[in-house]
Amino acid sequence: MIGDFCYAHFNLLGRGLLKVLKGIEADIQAANMKIHPEVYLSIIGFLATTSCISPILYITLLLLGKMPSFLSLSFLMPIFLSPPLMILLVGVLAPKTIASNRVSGLKNEIPYASMYLSVMASGGLSPYASLLRLRNTALFPELKKEIGRIQRITLSSETDPVSAMAKAAKVVGLREYKELLLGYASTVRTGGDILHYLYSQTDSMFKRMASRIKSMGQNMGLLMEAYTIIAILGALGLYLIFIVSLSFPQFQAFPPDMFFLFSFVLLPGVSLAFLYFADTFQISYPISQWKTYLVLLISAPFSLFLTSQMVLPYYIKLPAIPFLVSIPTYLREMLGLSEGCESALGLAISLICFALPIYFSDRHFAGTEKGILEGVTNFLRDLVENRKTGLSPERSIQMLSDRDYGNFSEHLKLMSAKIGWGIPLRQIFEDFKSTVRNWLSIVNLYLLIDTIEVGGGTEESLETLAEFAESTRELESERKSTLAPLFIVPYMGAALLTTTTVMLLQLYTNMLSMGGGTLIAAKELGKTLLTPLILHSFTLGLVTGKIVSGRISAGFKHATLLIIISMIGIWVAKHILFI
Repeated sequence: MIGDFCYAHFNLLGRGLLKVLKGIEADIQAANMKIHPEVYLSIIGFLATTSCISPILYITLLLLGKMPSFLSLSFLMPIFLSPPLMILLVGVLAPKTIASNRVSGLKNEIPYASMYLSVMASGGLSPYASLLRLRNTALFPELKKEIGRIQRITLSSETDPVSAMAKAAKVVGLREYKELLLGYASTVRTGGDILHYLYSQTDSMFKRMASRIKSMGQNMGLLMEAYTIIAILGALGLYLIFIVSLSFPQFQAFPPDMFFLFSFVLLPGVSLAFLYFADTFQISYPISQWKTYLVLLISAPFSLFLTSQMVLPYYIKLPAIPFLVSIPTYLREMLGLSEGCESALGLAISLICFALPIYFSDRHFAGTEKGILEGVTNFLRDLVENRKTGLSPERSIQMLSDRDYGNFSEHLKLMSAKIGWGIPLRQIFEDFKSTVRNWLSIVNLYLLIDTIEVGGGTEESLETLAEFAESTRELESERKSTLAPLFIVPYMGAALLTTTTVMLLQLYTNMLSMGGGTLIAAKELGKTLLTPLILHSFTLGLVTGKIVSGRISAGFKHATLLIIISMIGIWVAKHILFI
């Protein structure tokens, strides 16, 4: 193995780096990387050392014509040719990044895991036994790794489970996780009420999560403001500079190539960066609906085909279908726009055809999942009331199958039928999980099944489950209501950017024509400036959807509307604001 080789020959370098990088051992433990720090740093030292000599060796062999073909094509060559400092930097930051991502995922999972422990404790199961049961499910991937760490400490050092949980909690830099496990250990040792502690701790976690959601709304507002400044106001200012520069070729400060780099590379790159920031700052769950994007298999090739027929022919010579090429021209004449808008109209049509299928797909799946979560929450509350009458949990489920729980009703009827057929509850849950991709709904049903299996579904345990399910629903509603108003700014900004650009373009065109100055063709100027605005409106919509809804798929609706608003802005600037 490469680790054995590096440690055998570069262990001195690894030990030296470990003395300098004293905090990397804790980062490796927090990242749950199953490797000794000295071995890891020996590998980094080996790669850094190799990167110093490999360029010389590579160039020498290349000049002598003795470069082995497998080495020149190896995927390791970029690593060997990287500068040593870059390799050291990546090696040091990798454990920190992995640990940070794990903590972020664990932070989202721990309130619901605490809810699980509370419900299981109300059924008579100890928290350690509950954690071992929780390890058998994939619903809590980050917590599952931490449970494995606790189990390894217990088995390897013959430590009691309570001490192992306390020891494992000190490694992870997450306040909620430490408070839960360390507080539980302290409560057990002092003989306190474990159920009361878990319940109050879970309630406190959900309150902190509510505060976190409120602060997340503020952070998303700041993120939207920053994106607005850069992507709208910044783009508008640079557009003004490029309009002046392109309108006066003899005083051209910025060549057309630089404008192409700015509009088709820099602006989309900024949008991608903000998509990443939005994903980092928001609460994301381990399970998401991926079926929404299946329509891309059809819409993406079709959109690329339309782009090749209605956009690219206006820039380069390509074989095209005359009917499709003429559609932007016909639309321009119908709207009464100036020549040069054809490629912008063609790109608008192509992007709308790309976005609309995903919008309808997202609307279907998101609406279904929302209805299922609402139905599951109402069902759990009714299940508690039925349980109080003395009915068994299974019989209560069958009795409630005739009620209307929205999108959850069809799943509940199927569950009731399977219970009647004698199918185990665990198998019924697995079937539900395979058809539903809403993590909160799956977690609530998972807790219900485990509650019935462990404690027989007592009134107290089901009451606890119903209360926390309602808290979860309130948190989701609060998150959506907090972020909903943020979509207004991009719509105003897109209309302002498009309208201002068209007005200035028309103004410079008229002034230079009247003055008899040197002027490039207005048609080429319009084609150069307006087409990127459509693409920018599209990416603006994607970022808006991600910030407001937490889903990129929701951004395709905003992208479609922003493209339409941009086209309306071009028409308004041409026919109303500038006559």
